[in-house]
Parts: sequence; C-alpha cells; structure tokens
Amino acid sequence: MNAAGLRQFAVFALVGVVNTGVYYGVYALLLRWLPYLAAHALAYGVGVTGSFLLNSCVTLRTRPTWRAFVRYPLSGAAGLVGSGVLLHLAVTRLGMDEHLAAIAAGVLATPLTFLVARWAIMSGARRTPTVTEPASSE
Repeated sequence: MNAAGLRQFAVFALVGVVNTGVYYGVYALLLRWLPYLAAHALAYGVGVTGSFLLNSCVTLRTRPTWRAFVRYPLSGAAGLVGSGVLLHLAVTRLGMDEHLAAIAAGVLATPLTFLVARWAIMSGARRTPTVTEPASSE
C-alpha cells in the first residue's frame, strides 16, 4: 500500500474510533426516552451516516453521493462476516479466549472493511480537489 493508502487507512481507523464514541453517546442519550433496541437502531443509523460522511469527505476526500451512501453499509456487512469468520477460527481452531478473539478478529477484519468502504464511496466518484490540486475542467 502506498503512502496515500496508509494515510487513508489510518484516518479510516480514527473515524471508526470516533464513530464508536458517537454511537454510544447517542445510544445512552436515547435510552432516557426509548427502549434499548429502538435506541440502538437510531444510534446505529446516526453512526453509519456520520461514518459515511466523515470517510467520504475526510478519509477519501470526495463528495458524498446517494449511490455511495446506499452501498456504504456493505462495508459493515463485510466487517461483520470477516470478523465472524476470524472469531470462529480463533476460538475453535486456535483455542483462544472468546473475549480476546473478538478483539483480534475485529482488528484483523478492519482492512477488509476499509477496502469495501473505499470501493463503496469511490466507485464512480470524483475526488474533491484540494488546495494543491487544480480542479478538473471536465
């Protein structure tokens, strides 16, 4: 992976940490008025939306589109399946503790999640020009 890709991956990981905090904050706030599953669903929706916007604008430096927004949840699905497979293998084949295996699986599945998120956002998107890049005349 080149330097730009490594920067994107590091920012993606940071957005994930921030997004986890946002999710939990919204969830805890909504628990005051809503049942826990409703609070979870709404907080998850806020988290996915925030993650999409941050990863589009900050991580990948592109303008968000509705098409990308619709595809973006596939990155979460890829992370869920990838980490689930790794979790299962770590527990059943390597005999790891379930708690430690869950953390390791989540960390190891992050590159897959990043690649799918980058595909979902960037496929067919135009990059937002930065200060050092001239705007395209297309």
